[in-house]
Amino acid sequence: MKKLNELKAKKAALMAELREIGKSDITPEVSERVDAIEAELATVNKDLKVTLMIEQANMEEVEGAEPESEAGRSQADLGTSFRNFLNDAVAGKGQLTFRADPVITTTDADMINKTVAGGIDILTSPGEEFLRALGVTFYEGLTGSFAIPSMAEDLATFPGEDASAASADMLPDSLVLNARRLTHTQSITRETLAQTNPGIYQSIVQNLVNGLGNALVKDVMATVISDAATQVKVTGTTVTNLNIVDMEASIGGLSIGSAAYVTTPTGKSLLKTTIARGTTAGEGIWLPDNTMNGYSAYSCPQLAANRVVFGDWSKEVVGKWSGYEIIVDPFSQAKQGRIALTIVALVDSGNANKRAFAILDASLS
Repeated sequence: MKKLNELKAKKAALMAELREIGKSDITPEVSERVDAIEAELATVNKDLKVTLMIEQANMEEVEGAEPESEAGRSQADLGTSFRNFLNDAVAGKGQLTFRADPVITTTDADMINKTVAGGIDILTSPGEEFLRALGVTFYEGLTGSFAIPSMAEDLATFPGEDASAASADMLPDSLVLNARRLTHTQSITRETLAQTNPGIYQSIVQNLVNGLGNALVKDVMATVISDAATQVKVTGTTVTNLNIVDMEASIGGLSIGSAAYVTTPTGKSLLKTTIARGTTAGEGIWLPDNTMNGYSAYSCPQLAANRVVFGDWSKEVVGKWSGYEIIVDPFSQAKQGRIALTIVALVDSGNANKRAFAILDASLS
């Protein structure tokens, strides 16, 4: 399993590098690096396929024919492994903890690498995928506290002969990420253990993982509101198209990267039905292609009510100290014939540069 995890981590790193390159101008050096990444990804994908086939062959129980796709094999691997672990744990024959890969999808071995189009709703997409679609920066495999510098942009100049170069104040603020335990518990019945379909057990793991993802989204949204509190523009009135345009203008002095708007589902509903220009007819502020003012727009129920946030979401960061661990408790709910499953991860979030955000506080109902 170590080799499989290493391959997945390598693939994730290559995909993250591609996303960063996508923000840069295309130069010969960039093109050369993209070609190299493409070759590395081909090798990693091939090694992943071979490793998954070997793991499938080494399983204690073989469930029917070989799955038709790599994604199908991944699901069978996770579902069967968790099923065997759960039965052994309840029977007192094995360990009570299970290490799970973050996410499995039907189209890719790693949801961490899946491309997401703009405009998705968190209600129909796992939380971590939503944050990555926004462009939130993830730091994986941390140990101990992690201090991130938060500073204004440096000001480069063309100094005259014998003149000193001017510079912005480079004394950074301090953003320290500390490992915080994120966890929740769900229960299954003992009758579930009578099922043998790996997909059932894969769904159990997916539900547990999704619960952590939703909580992580809520924490990210809360830290944006708190860490960038000085960026709040309070109007006290119903939001207008001018308010939305002013948000972009308020951070116009910063060379932002890929920016996006986020509001609540209620806010999205209002913005879709509020005419942008004119009084009786015309397009809404929120357009059918899920954009506002030329930027991608998302709805997120975890955001505080009556808020619209605009900014460069790469300046919001998430630290991860570990993978996901599932702990089984067959005893505390034994009288009800239920088994408690607790999933645990160590994560933290924070805002590395509040200047990259504008927050609108207005009536959205």
